[in-house]
Amino acid sequence: MGRWILAFALAASAAVLRGQEAEALSNPDPMAEMEAMEAMPHWMTMYHGYAFLTGDFQGGPSGDNQFESQNHFMLFAMREWLGGKLSLLGTFSLEPATIPPAGSPQLFQRGETYNGVLLIDRQHPHDFFVELAAAWERSAARDLRLRLYLAPVGEPALGPTPYVHRLSASENPMSPLSHHNQDATHITYDVITLGASSSWATLEGSVFHGAEPDENRWNIQAGPLDSYSGRLTIRPARGLSMQVSAGHLEHPEAVEEGNQTRATASATYENATPGGFVAITAATGRNRLTDGQVEWGSLLEWTWKFAGCNFLWGRVEAVDRDTYELTYKLQRPEDVPPQRTRVYSGSIGYTRDFIVWPRVETGLGGGVTFYGFDSRLDPVYGKTPVSWLLFGRIRFGGHFGGMDHGMGDHGMSHEGH
Repeated sequence: MGRWILAFALAASAAVLRGQEAEALSNPDPMAEMEAMEAMPHWMTMYHGYAFLTGDFQGGPSGDNQFESQNHFMLFAMREWLGGKLSLLGTFSLEPATIPPAGSPQLFQRGETYNGVLLIDRQHPHDFFVELAAAWERSAARDLRLRLYLAPVGEPALGPTPYVHRLSASENPMSPLSHHNQDATHITYDVITLGASSSWATLEGSVFHGAEPDENRWNIQAGPLDSYSGRLTIRPARGLSMQVSAGHLEHPEAVEEGNQTRATASATYENATPGGFVAITAATGRNRLTDGQVEWGSLLEWTWKFAGCNFLWGRVEAVDRDTYELTYKLQRPEDVPPQRTRVYSGSIGYTRDFIVWPRVETGLGGGVTFYGFDSRLDPVYGKTPVSWLLFGRIRFGGHFGGMDHGMGDHGMSHEGH
């Protein structure tokens, strides 16, 4: 329990210390609005953070119970440089200290390893270094901007906005089961991205190192630029964004031989409403493995903030899994033929904000998840497992100085937690 108390104490201390400069955050992440601003001849710097204190209760014979903390802290700075805008981005997580190395319990989750064994029914902690990046962009024509993004650790142009930054996922501390089909590359090493944007579209291409993070959650890895991706994003109407992307991942899995080809598509709608906002994301992703096997993962998720302090949120998913892995909690051996099965989940939850510290969002919430799966898995998961969680959440943000325009209260943002 000390792990998640530590995360909450550090986050709360930062929030209180910066309370005089923090924004009133009905906006889960004001950095997206800052990134859209024109640069000034001096540094403009913002910070943003959140922490969940979660009681995680996963049902059925394969479930487990645990207290944990999901958390992120983000820094953003920008200024004019060489006729364009220079941005420095840092995202960090204390999850290596607030979630055990074996991960947090989550039925039917899959991905990464602990002690060399594939994690099944567990969500791995995020690395301490989530993003360290620099971006430079400048106008090339009346409605055309060019952007260069360099990151020893960061996000290539592949998949939807990562769930940890999605407004539609901002009140749900649990990772999507389809995470590794869609946006798992949000922690990727040695990323180089070139992009071109207009008012209604963005086209990007990336090269990067394809291996997923190893079990040392405190380091930064490095490797050859062996993988690549491309993404097209269009914004056909106010509040609506759609993307399609695809990429080649060179040996991404530590215990699974071969490469992957990932293709994703998503649509996100965000709209400010009296007393809150509505945010909805629909996303699908497909991994094609070297042996020709295909794994799909799709979701629909939403968050509705209303009456200034209430959040109704949910997520429904359909994901492909391997029956051997779910049964034995191990990577399927090469001499065992694959046997795909489709798993469904549905979550619904509610969060209520309370005024505890000025200018800091403090909420209490909870949610419940139901599942649908092949009856052959009943001996492993039970016929009708039900999982639930209870949590406290704080969210804070503000600026360190040099912000002399445009940073009033926000109703919503294009980023999540």
